[in-house]
Amino acid sequence: MKNGKPKRTRQDADNLFPDLQQSGTHLASRPDNPFGEKVSEPIARRDRDEASLWKDNLVTLPTAIELPPGYQSVPHVRQAMEKAWRMKWVRESGNEVVAEFPEGWAAIRPPSGAVELRDATGVVRAVYGWAEDAEVRLLPRYRVESQANSSSGLGSLVVRDRENGNILERSSIWSAQTGTNHPDWARLSAWLDKQYPGHRDPLRLWADCEDNLS
Repeated sequence: MKNGKPKRTRQDADNLFPDLQQSGTHLASRPDNPFGEKVSEPIARRDRDEASLWKDNLVTLPTAIELPPGYQSVPHVRQAMEKAWRMKWVRESGNEVVAEFPEGWAAIRPPSGAVELRDATGVVRAVYGWAEDAEVRLLPRYRVESQANSSSGLGSLVVRDRENGNILERSSIWSAQTGTNHPDWARLSAWLDKQYPGHRDPLRLWADCEDNLS
């Protein structure tokens, strides 16, 4: 992993929550077939369908990964990702690596911000940028999030389970200070540490990860 100034991806990821479509494809019309309509009838090809499905599960990622707590190296994280997510590393070239993910996983590029790697249920499991020095940032299941009151301009905090969207704990204090500066940040962080000691590991506590690792 590269050190130095913070990456754009980190800023995008921090701004990604709690606000967490793809346009349909347009098919051009075909010219008339001089050999008749029957000749131009499309024939369903099962092998093409399977190939398309396989290609849909391929995602290109930056080779660099922001190391989560407890991981010593990028190869260590990659190995853990293979086991926890049941994905495969296909090929690597320059600053990019192609990976095959389980059915339903996809990389979504929103109008602004980081690219989102979403699982089959649509939950964002990682984010990354497009720069040459971009890093993949894996996201944990549980997170302390800021909540803003649009009428007062004050902010509060909640502990959210990102797998199902449930709020597990919340602050009763509304303050002009936000994020880590909020008066209840330390209390909610301590609550999360006590309830889920391993919550900082983005490859544990998720239902699919625990199933795959059991």
